[in-house]
Amino acid sequence: DCHSTPPTHRRAAEPPTHRRASRDSMPFVLFLALLASATAAPTTKGRRANEQPKVRLVVTGETNVARTTRGARASNRVAQMAAWGGNVTMTIRAAHNTFTVVEVADPNEARLFKEQAERSGLRVEEDQRRYPGPSVATRTQPLAEETPWGIKRVYNGAVPNASFFPSAVTHPLCIIDSGYLLTHPDLPSDATAADPLQADPAGTMYFGGDLCNHGTHVAGTIAAIGGDGEGVVGVFPGAPGLKIVKVFGQAGSPGCGWAWASQLVDAVQRCVDSGAKIVSMSLGGAPPSDFERDAFQTFFDDGILSIAAAGNGGDSSYSYPASYSSVMSVAA
Repeated sequence: DCHSTPPTHRRAAEPPTHRRASRDSMPFVLFLALLASATAAPTTKGRRANEQPKVRLVVTGETNVARTTRGARASNRVAQMAAWGGNVTMTIRAAHNTFTVVEVADPNEARLFKEQAERSGLRVEEDQRRYPGPSVATRTQPLAEETPWGIKRVYNGAVPNASFFPSAVTHPLCIIDSGYLLTHPDLPSDATAADPLQADPAGTMYFGGDLCNHGTHVAGTIAAIGGDGEGVVGVFPGAPGLKIVKVFGQAGSPGCGWAWASQLVDAVQRCVDSGAKIVSMSLGGAPPSDFERDAFQTFFDDGILSIAAAGNGGDSSYSYPASYSSVMSVAA
């Protein structure tokens, strides 16, 4: 269900700061309305809600250390970090950098690991959690197709007719969220996974399913089909070729849970690799992260428009990545 009730707050934690959207991108910047019902407030639901996770660290400053997770240099790095008490869980290559994700048993071991790594010239910081914005989707009675209040405000009236919108795009929009229900009757059926590993319907992170319904709700605000007599109309009705990266709602989990900042950086890189120039993230959290900030600055410098939820709490709190200067921050 892609219907949403009007948000009740309209003050962003930080004003939009992205200044470099091209003329070609501007029509699509209008889809910032998709974030109107999003906030960065943490949730206690999800597959990790009752777990006590190990401390997760991100190691950077490894220029030219390893081009692949295999091979002698990578093996030496893993062995070295193991000697410091860390378990390397993944290596991410994004934003022209390499990020090594390490888990340690507790905060004391994290401190010891950081001391040893920094003596070797590496930078270490704790990975931060990023949460999906809770949806306010409601439907009190069966309705014919309608145009949500936010969409009308984007266009200062009626949504333009179909001839206004391109039927094909060179750079697709990319949505990072909880997935995309491919069988939804009011959404384009040609959306695909930006991450090839999420293209398998049998996989636990299959992009075409959505246990949380959050990503589907967001996608509807962007691209719900117009003129089909049901649901709602999106900002870009029937937007072709959407790319999807799933970071919430793993199959078999009881809820959405959260994603790590390192996973988010990797997801944006997947979007970029798929050809996207505009990335939608109806998610966020606190505190900020140096490696995450640096990555989004690099994406910005490369011409990527990142849009993220500032929150609809109507207060002075900051949500990240929305509050980085390289990200367009949107709230309601």
